Amino acid sequence: MDVRRTIAAFPLQVLLGAATFVALVATLVVASGGASLALTLRLAALTTVLFVFAVGFSAGPLAERYL
Repeated sequence: MDVRRTIAAFPLQVLLGAATFVALVATLVVASGGASLALTLRLAALTTVLFVFAVGFSAGPLAERYL
């Protein structure tokens, strides 16, 4: 599996995956730092939405390829 070919074939999925990872790390840092519960929940909601979009956009091409 070539990383460059995967990024070229699925740029939106890669971008959403990276954004999800960054939001997850930010959520963990904020939660461990003792910030307000509202901020932690907002970041967790953002992470969840990004994850759902990444999975949703990946489901079509993956199903097309492997089914």
